[in-house]
Amino acid sequence: MICFKLYLFLIVANLILIRMKNIYFLFVLMVGFQISAKDNASFTTPELSTRLTESFTLEMPNLRAYPIYVNASVEIPDTLEEVTIEIGGVVSTAIEEDGFYYHLWTPDSYGTYEISITAKAGSGDETTIIRTIEVVNSASSQTVESLQDVVIEFNGANSRWFYGTYTFPQSVGAYANVNAFLDVECPNIAGGCDDWDRWAHIDVKAPDGNWVQIIRYITPYGVGCNHQIDVTDYLSLLQGEVEMRVFIDTWGTGGWQLTLNMDYTAGTPDYTYSNVVEVWDGSYSFGDPADLQPVETYTASIPEGVLASNLRISNSGHAWGSNNSSNAAEFFNATHYIDVDNTQTFTQHLWNDCNPNPDGCTGQLGSWTYSRAGWCPGAISPPHSYDLSPYIGATVDLDYRFHPTYVDNCHPNNPDCITGTTCADCNDGYNPVYFVDTHIINKSNNPMVYGDILGVPSIDNTQVYDVSVYPNPSSGEFFINTKFPESNSRLTIHTIDGKLVKAYYFESAEQLNVHRFDLKELSSGIYFINIENSYGTGVKRIILE
Repeated sequence: MICFKLYLFLIVANLILIRMKNIYFLFVLMVGFQISAKDNASFTTPELSTRLTESFTLEMPNLRAYPIYVNASVEIPDTLEEVTIEIGGVVSTAIEEDGFYYHLWTPDSYGTYEISITAKAGSGDETTIIRTIEVVNSASSQTVESLQDVVIEFNGANSRWFYGTYTFPQSVGAYANVNAFLDVECPNIAGGCDDWDRWAHIDVKAPDGNWVQIIRYITPYGVGCNHQIDVTDYLSLLQGEVEMRVFIDTWGTGGWQLTLNMDYTAGTPDYTYSNVVEVWDGSYSFGDPADLQPVETYTASIPEGVLASNLRISNSGHAWGSNNSSNAAEFFNATHYIDVDNTQTFTQHLWNDCNPNPDGCTGQLGSWTYSRAGWCPGAISPPHSYDLSPYIGATVDLDYRFHPTYVDNCHPNNPDCITGTTCADCNDGYNPVYFVDTHIINKSNNPMVYGDILGVPSIDNTQVYDVSVYPNPSSGEFFINTKFPESNSRLTIHTIDGKLVKAYYFESAEQLNVHRFDLKELSSGIYFINIENSYGTGVKRIILE
């Protein structure tokens, strides 16, 4: 009898235990569902931002259309259903472009407006931001701060790159011109100012996410200097809340401290609206016997309604030495040509006198007095401008032709190059290159926006590539692996103090990943490998034993 009771007790206890386990399982399952739902909710909540800022009024001497730019996205697999903008009780659906949305808003009168921007996902989730904007009929000249004492030093807090977000005046027809004032100082770090002249540039992020260069610059030899350049062509991008970035090709021999202020001069511009079309942005080999004209043809469409248009080219030549024919490209006096529909139309004499320094940068060390191809140490590289107004309303092919008679006879692609006979080293890789950045600036009194009308490709040129090197340390022979985008890329080898000792060019990741590097002729020590193209950069340290 006792055994039977014990048996029944065990059965009941087991049933209770099973039931408790089921309850616990259901509890865990419910919690899991709640967490999953919460996670999914975060995935389906749209991210939303706008360049419109409350930090400045919207200045309009006359009431005109103003483009409100919006960036909105949602995690896959969800999709954005729409972006709406409500002003004064009127709801408008924003127009979708490649990488952004916009709405052309014409205020009914001067005064204060509440602008509500909403992004709605396919799931029904919404995100809303509100901006209170005052529209005024006057404008005053003003200086606007952006970069302030930004220090760039290799392996420092800002190692070669700096990113920041700044606000600028919002206006239509209120400013006659914008001038940028760049102060370059010696930072309070080990080494102070970098000893060498370094290639540098300052970019702003366009509404579609593409970075647009507004200043091309070469640092001085070991001293600080002040500079100025007219950036009125980029007024359409220097409005509202704007991301900016700076790159200086420094390698550890000191650094630079930068301050950038913009002077907005009130007045009536020649044209009320403008926009920017990016044409070429990249590095191109000069004198390569396998491809003497590497710059790709660009098909440009200049819309009807544009009243003036110009081609703005910033181009600088780099690399030189006894192994480069005629000391190209840095010290080669070159003449390039711009063809329109296969007809030579414009001529560019790319040669700058550096003594006296064009920016008044004195007291430099090194060879700053020597003239160079499109630049001088301690100076902003001046752009060249060409009138495209005769082609308004047309679609034309643009070609940028390098100096047509130049051939780098020491280039590894020259089959007649003989190391030790015709050239010191046919495979040293340190061959001439041009950094080319070109924009079309369209101007009109009709509203213009940044978008498909410009034909600007949306390029993610913010990437930082993951680069692996093996073996590392190395006896001099090694391989490099990376997954950078399929585009022409330049790979350079630098000493620890930044001196460039080798340069290579690759057309694809596959081509680079199978290449066997041989640097056994270099001294043992630490070197840096740098990969760059129009999409991004990557840096890796290697030890040669």
